[in-house]
Amino acid sequence: MKLKESIENIILFVIFLVLVQTFTEDLAVFLGWSWDIRRTLVFTGFAFDLFFSVEFLVRYFASLKKGNTLHYMIRERGWVDLVASLPLLMLSSGPAVLALMQGSAFVGAAGMLNILKVVKTVRIARILRLLRLLKVFKKIKFVNSPMAQRHVTKIITTVVSSFVLTMTAASFILAIVPVKDVEKDFIEKHRVMAQTADRLAGSVGDRALIEEFEEYESVLILRTSEGTLYTRYDNDFYKKWYGPSDYGYIRSGGVELFYNLKPLHAGGAGDNLLIFVSILLMLIILMVTYSPHFALTVTDPVNIMLRGMSDSSYNLEVLIPDEYESDGVYRLARQYNEEYLPLKARNSDMEQGANLALKVDNIEDLFK
Repeated sequence: MKLKESIENIILFVIFLVLVQTFTEDLAVFLGWSWDIRRTLVFTGFAFDLFFSVEFLVRYFASLKKGNTLHYMIRERGWVDLVASLPLLMLSSGPAVLALMQGSAFVGAAGMLNILKVVKTVRIARILRLLRLLKVFKKIKFVNSPMAQRHVTKIITTVVSSFVLTMTAASFILAIVPVKDVEKDFIEKHRVMAQTADRLAGSVGDRALIEEFEEYESVLILRTSEGTLYTRYDNDFYKKWYGPSDYGYIRSGGVELFYNLKPLHAGGAGDNLLIFVSILLMLIILMVTYSPHFALTVTDPVNIMLRGMSDSSYNLEVLIPDEYESDGVYRLARQYNEEYLPLKARNSDMEQGANLALKVDNIEDLFK
């Protein structure tokens, strides 16, 4: 038993770490941290997803062996373990690590647009990790009542899962519906730039005109078969601040154009951070406001009545707030206060009277 509790505590600690890692990874993209830091966060994210995928599979096959898989998936919220592990490994961190190992930039505007849509959808899916918080909250004894624990956890599960799954579904729909969006405009703009550069390069190689691309901050490198015509930064800068997925690449005729994708990634990361913080605040607000409310209006009156019925010396009345007097719990409490407690007191008085009553045998014993 102690070994099992130790393993559970380790898993809860890892859940806390993965939430910090998820927030930090998006924050690093949003603030444009160096590539070494962002690459490390991508690999740590993959390690966490692999850990939780293995954990889910172990729990799933253990429940399968015991014949209580349905109980694990529904009553013990195994579905939370599932959606917060394998989909992230297969759709988010796994592809990201493979892309890093290949180390290649995107090729072609149309192909890159599709990849950007997939990446955007995947980043939304990463927020599913927040559902793991439910495992942590289950261990927090914020109210001393299994009923309160169950109801509060049910509320949190419903609210958080509905919000996250709605965001994920909306992201998938936007990924497959052909709509004119910011990413498409961004790519189209650089395709036109590449065509313009190709035309200018063919007209006596006017470097002055070509260098006007310096005004566009998203243009990084302009290159022809003769070599690099323009570069915004030196190689050391690119090596420190840019990774393979930070470049966009378009070729037009004899001109190759590399442009900066980091603004698009920062926008997606900013959205993820906003959703992450919103869900976290939602959980905290539910914990701080709804848990005490449930304890005061449901758990406490029920506990007072239960103790009054089981303990003959306990006669405390249930305090009935005016605003909740029509609730079923307080209608029952009113009957408890006005009918059960007086009846209990009369029975107690009668029992004491019976014990104090003098009997003929007692009088006879008195004169002996």
